[in-house]
Order: sequence, then structure tokens, then C-alpha cells
Amino acid sequence: MTSQLEAGPSIADPESDRTSTGGSARQRVAALVVLIALALVGVAATLSLRTPAPLPVSAAPDAFSADRATALLPGIASVPHPSGSAAAAEVRAYLTTQLRGLGLEPDVRTAVAARSPEGGHQSAGTVSNVHARIAGSDPTGRVLLVAHYDSVPTGPGASDNGANVAAILEVARALRTGPAPRNDVDLLFTDGEEAGLLGAQAFVDSGAAGDPARVVVVNLEARGVSGPAVMFQMAGTGLTPAVRAADPVTTSFAAAVYQVLPNDTDLTVFDEAGMRGLNFAYIEGSAHYHAPHDDIAHVSGGSVQDMGSSVLAATRDLAAADLSATGGDSTYFSLFGAVVSYPGWLVLPLAALTLVAYVLLLVTGRRQGLRLGGVGRAAGTFAIMVPGALLIGVGVWLLLTRLRPEFTVGLGGIYQPAPYALAEVALLLAVLVAWYRLARRKATPSEVAAGVLGWLTLFAVVFAVLLPGGAYLFTWPALIGVVALAAALRFTDAGSPVRTLAGCAAAVPGMALLLPVVLLLVPALGIGLSAVPLLFAALLAGVLLAVLEPLPSRRLLTAATLALAVGAAATVGVSVVADGYSPAKPRPVSLGYVLETDSGTATWVSVGGQDQPGVGPLLTAGQISLADRVPPIGQEPVNSGPAPLATLAPPEVSPVAPPTDESDGVRSVRVKIQVPAGAYAVDVYTDTTILSATVAGAPLAAATDTQWGFRYSAPPAEGFELTVRTRGPGPLRLRVVSSTAGLPSDVGAPTLPADAAWSSWPVIPAQTFVVRTVEL
Repeated sequence: MTSQLEAGPSIADPESDRTSTGGSARQRVAALVVLIALALVGVAATLSLRTPAPLPVSAAPDAFSADRATALLPGIASVPHPSGSAAAAEVRAYLTTQLRGLGLEPDVRTAVAARSPEGGHQSAGTVSNVHARIAGSDPTGRVLLVAHYDSVPTGPGASDNGANVAAILEVARALRTGPAPRNDVDLLFTDGEEAGLLGAQAFVDSGAAGDPARVVVVNLEARGVSGPAVMFQMAGTGLTPAVRAADPVTTSFAAAVYQVLPNDTDLTVFDEAGMRGLNFAYIEGSAHYHAPHDDIAHVSGGSVQDMGSSVLAATRDLAAADLSATGGDSTYFSLFGAVVSYPGWLVLPLAALTLVAYVLLLVTGRRQGLRLGGVGRAAGTFAIMVPGALLIGVGVWLLLTRLRPEFTVGLGGIYQPAPYALAEVALLLAVLVAWYRLARRKATPSEVAAGVLGWLTLFAVVFAVLLPGGAYLFTWPALIGVVALAAALRFTDAGSPVRTLAGCAAAVPGMALLLPVVLLLVPALGIGLSAVPLLFAALLAGVLLAVLEPLPSRRLLTAATLALAVGAAATVGVSVVADGYSPAKPRPVSLGYVLETDSGTATWVSVGGQDQPGVGPLLTAGQISLADRVPPIGQEPVNSGPAPLATLAPPEVSPVAPPTDESDGVRSVRVKIQVPAGAYAVDVYTDTTILSATVAGAPLAAATDTQWGFRYSAPPAEGFELTVRTRGPGPLRLRVVSSTAGLPSDVGAPTLPADAAWSSWPVIPAQTFVVRTVEL
């Protein structure tokens, strides 16, 4: 009935092509005001993610200076320095010298550590941590500043994690300019993080941290070379005041996501040991992550400044606090450069309040012409955006990898992801505009807005139950949007621009809260996993579509849809052609050399294809699986080709004592394993049932129905002992694989052009694997 529907021309009404009213003019003005306001909010939210300018060496002594910190990098990250290498020993000596220069007394602690994560790969190794302490005046506990100083075997690790090692040295220098802190502040530079968090495990095993309940860890990491320092994980409770003091870019949603992703940092070990902590990292420029070009030239001074300033402020707050006191969970997030937080117990009540408000909107709105059928149709058809976001994200990535297959070489980082992300957003908007045109055929603007608000409300409730740290992203936009729409329906006339655009009110908190998270998720997840930020963007844009109402013709809506789709295609096309490579942004190339000494065969292997410069002609044998023969390469098939035989020594396995037979067919076997000089790790595997095992005295997990194995990093020149108790017929069959950075010099390994570089570790970046099998 006309009296129940909003007046004014409809963009879906053919008559509206020929109709113009005063109401539509007012709507155009109102829509323009809404767009300007939202643009200002979006700009402010985006600017809050900027990094500060680096402070010079002349900055105040008690301030953090990125220039002072980065001046230390030549002694920390000039060359690759994996755990156990001579270069790592030089970095260790440099750190002890710097700490003594600060008036501290460093000690180096060498130990064997082992980790057996549930469902994960077992790791062990010899590590040497560097530790120092700034003694507190009246300690209630200690603050433990942590950064790993080892790099991957194939890159200097200037950002991951040299810049953060330098940042802790600069933080310590700034702290030493003032009076002694109340609490102890410990500096811990861990070894073997890249090998499996081994340095952190060794420190925990030693008991040197003290009472876990009175230790707060501040861990510094990097998964890129630039961008703001994000406080992405809070382990434990009661640390919100320190986060507010640090004032970093942060969101409790990141912590919720991190908990369900298979990622680990040193903080994982401390968290498992019952310590509380904060995890900081910068994540942009991930194409350089674990690559040979993670070098000093690519370190962002702004990122170092942001990291150091945030960590210094958090440390000062924690160093003055009563660390014996704890609190409850909290929701926290950055809002225009400031950290907002509230108790975690409010999450469910706020979500429930939003749900109640939405139900009341549907009930009371019927008296103002809000039809449940119209709302239901809008909400039901909006469900297409869930698979739509997935299809756009996956589809664009599949297209890109078909056009640029080298994008799959490495860890999925792209030097210039912004154009591809913008193309995805344009496609998403095209789908949204087309959906809005269809939805408006059966629903008024208020009904469409109510339908989208229903999805926001649903997400608020679901997240409050499953991922409470991320519920705020949907609760506040939904609650504010529902209240605004209900007020507009109650207090404005049908056809009023306020009523038509009321649902857009949800976009104000949505732009402030969701936009920064979307911008952070893109570099965090990459273009290949962009469906999640695209879905968030769809919810944000969905409540904005009422601004299309003032368009005088539905033909303009069709034109806008086509323009967005064409613009997306053009952006992808131009970017694919223009996004070239250079020495500063080299193309990733993968190549490994496998020597199987048992069969006397050698093979080139690569995760890339024959289009790789210098490498392609070697890969002539197609794809093969080496999961059983060379387990460190992984489960996925690799491209391969025959290779010349190199003169390489295999790992040695020798019995320490004769096997001991126990009851029920159980045997105890004790061997010594030695690897060739230069090998940074050795992997040991067997299909035999393993009841128990120790490596260099450290216990490993058993395996009764799966392949058993572990990696030992930084193996000593004299070798290490492995003791296993086995059950089963026949001898114990061990497959032992040594890993060395670089390719043999006597097999004609290719030289890469200047605009190419070996891929990110561990994706077969110029690695040599020597395999042998022994029976005991």
C-alpha cells in the first residue's frame, strides 16, 4: 500500500527515469553530506595507520631514536646468520659488547632445546641466548623484552629480526638515562627462533625467568619490512594499561585471529609457560620476508620508530606497575590514533543489546511502513556476498597466478599488492551495486538497510560467542545503525532524506573500526586470502548503498556497475604489465639440489616453473613427489630435472652402543649423528614405531601410527646423540637429510640475473639436501 511505503522516486522504478522532485534534490544534498562525512572518517582512520618520522640521533636522550637504532644494524644484520653459524657468533659478540657499553652484565647461555608441538613438526637444536638485566629498585616481578637475533639461512634478516634487536638495545639505552625502574627489566636476545622457537624454549626450561605469574613478556617481531607496529596479541590479562600507554595500532580481533592461525612467535613458548605478554610486529612489505633482500636497505625507519616508541612506552608502564596484579579479559582497539578498551564481560551483553534493538526495530518499524517481507528479501539476497567475496578473492588470485606464475614462488608476498586489492574492491562494489538494484525492486531503502543491519547484528552475536575480541567490529556499527534507523522511522516522514539515508549511520563507526582492520588484513593475509577483508568490506559498503538513491536514472546505476567491473579488469591488466622487477624488487626464483647417496642420483627441484630465469632449462623431468624420500621438502609435488653428481659428504650415523633388547619386542637404539661442515640442520625420519626418544638429552614425542621425525638445527661439529626405544619387526631404518644453504659449486648451478633473487626461505631457496638411509 502506498501509505506504507516511502515516497519519492525509486532507482528501480522505470518512471523514475523521467521524474524529478524536490525530495530527490534534498536526497542528493543529504547523500553528498553523508559521503563527505564518511570520507573524512575514512581518511582519519587511514592516516592513523601511518608510521611516524624517524627521530634523529640528536633526539632527547630519554626518547627512542630510530636513527640511533638503525645505526647498530651493520653489526647485527649485514649477512645471513642462522643459528649455529660463525656469523651468528659474531652477532652474539657484538650484542654483548653493546650491552656492556650500556653498563649491563650480559651472559650467554648455551643449551640444547627441543619442542614437540601437538600436530606439528618436532624441532631440536643447540642455541645460545644473550641475556642481561636492568635491576629494579623494588621489583614486584620483571618485564622481559624479547627479540630473536638469528636469521634464516638465506637472508640477512635486517627486519626479521635485526631491526627489533637494535630497537631493544635503543630502548635499554633510553631506560638507562633515568632512575632505576621499580621492576626488573630483562633483555633477552633469543637464538633459534627460525628453527622452531628453540631459544625461547631453552630460556623457559632453564627457569631463569623466575615466577611465571610475575613475568610480562614484550616480544618484537616482523613479517615484512614496513608498516605500523601492530600490537597483535595479548597473552594473559591485565595488560591493557600498558597497551594504552604504548598507544600502538592494535585490535583484539587480531589476537582472536592469531589464536586460530598456525603461526607462532617466541611469545608462544612464554604463553605456554604461564607468562603474560604483548606481541608487536610490522607486516607490510612481506615480499621481502625471509628473502635475501630482507637487508638494511629495505628497513623502514618509520616502522622502527613506531616499534621502538611503542615498546619503550609499554615497558616504562610495566616497569612501574604492580606485576602481581592481574585483571580480566578486555576488548581493545585503535580509534583515530588512540587505544580504546572496555572489559571483556561487556561483549556478550552488548551483542545481546544489539540483537534486542534489532528485533524491536523490526517490530516497531512495521507501524512506520517497514515490511518484514522486504527486510527478509534484502537480508536473504545479501547472503550472496559471502560466496561472492570468496569467489572474487580466489578468482583474482587464480587469475594473477595464471598471468604471473612467479607470484606462487615464495611465501605469497607481492611487491605492489595495492592495485590488485583495489581491483578486488571494485569488483566487490560492482556486485554490491547490482545487488542493490535488484533488492530495491522489492524493498524500500529502509528495508534494504535493515536487511544489511541484520547481517551486522548476526556477525556481532556470532563473534561475541566465538571470537569475542572481534565482536566490537560489528556490534557498534549494528547498534548505532539500528538505533539511527529506528529513530528515523519514528520521527521523520516517509520520503525524508533522513529516513532514506538513516541506515548509513552504521557506516560511521564501521568506517572508523572496520576500515583499519581491512587495511591491516590485506598485508597480513595477502591477496591469496583476501576473501576475509573483502567480506568485511562488503558489510561496510552494504550499509552505504542508500547514497545511490538520489541517482536520477537507473541507467546511471547500470553504468556505474559496468564502470566498476571494467575498472577492476583494467587495473589488473595494467598492474600485471607494469609491475616489473628490479634489483630492489627482484623476481623470486626457487631451486634446490637433492643428492641421494643410497641410489647415487641427483635431482634439481623447484616450486617454480620453467619460466624462471636461469632455472627453467634445468627442470625437464616434470613434477615429482619427494615427501617420502626427502621429507624436508614437504608434501607438495615439485618440478624437477636430472642434475650432475656433486662431491658432497653425507650425514654420518654411527652406533654409540649395541642395540638393547627389552621385553615385548622393544629395542633401545643409541646412535651418534654428524653432518657435513656448513650444514645448518639435519632431519631424521623413520616409519618404525617410536615409543620414546631423546636427542642430546632433550626428550622428543613418541609416534606409534605415523611417520616419526625431527629437525636438529645448529648441529655441533662433534655431532649429537639420539636414543630411541622402538617396537616392530626388522631393523630400525633411519632416513637422514642434511640441509645446507647454497648450491654445490661443481654442478653448473645457474647465476641469476640482477632483477632476480632466490625465493623466501624455506621455499627451496638455493638449498642443498644430501640424503642417506641407514639400518640399525
